[in-house]
Amino acid sequence: MQLAQRRWVGRLIRIGLVVVAVMLVLSWVQRKSPVRGDFRVQSEPPATTALGPGDVQIFNRDSAVNLILQGANVLAGLSPKTVAKVRADLEKSAVKDTSGLGGSIAQMVKKTVASAISTHVVYPLADIREIRYADGRFIIERMNGSTSELFGNVKTDDRPLGGTFSDADAQRFVEAVRARKKELGQR
Repeated sequence: MQLAQRRWVGRLIRIGLVVVAVMLVLSWVQRKSPVRGDFRVQSEPPATTALGPGDVQIFNRDSAVNLILQGANVLAGLSPKTVAKVRADLEKSAVKDTSGLGGSIAQMVKKTVASAISTHVVYPLADIREIRYADGRFIIERMNGSTSELFGNVKTDDRPLGGTFSDADAQRFVEAVRARKKELGQR
C-alpha cells in the first residue's frame, strides 16, 4: 500500500473512531440524564447583548454555570467564563498529544469536546407548567406532568450545582419566568 493510501486509511479510521466515541458518550449521557422529554440543545448560548427587555441571565456563585431566560425559552449550561477556561485547558493539553494514532485521536476528541462545550439545554416556556426554587434546587414541572431538576445530578466539589445560586438571583429568575409566561398568555 502506498504512503498516500495509508494516510487516507488512517484518517478514515480516526474519523470512524471519533464518531463511535462521540456516539457512545451521547448514548451514555442520554441514559444517565434525569431530564427526559421536551427539550433541545443549542450549541452556543445567546450573547449578553442579544438579551432583550425582560430577559434575564443569572450565574451561580462561582460563575461556572448560567441560567438564561431569553424570549420564550429557558437555557441552562456552562458560563462563557467556564467554557473559555475548559477550551484553553484542552488546547494546552492537546499540544502534548501529537505522536501516532493515539495522539491524533486524542486531538480530534479534544477538538470535538471544545466545540461542543458551550452547548446549552433549551426548555421552551410552552412546555413548562411551573418553575420553582426550593432547597437550593430549580424544579421544572412540565405540561406533560413530569418534573425535572435543572442541573439535577451535576455536582461541583460534592455540592449539587443548583444549590450554588444565590437565593435572591434564583427567586429573581423564577419570577422573570413566571412573568414571561403570563406575558405570552401561558398559564
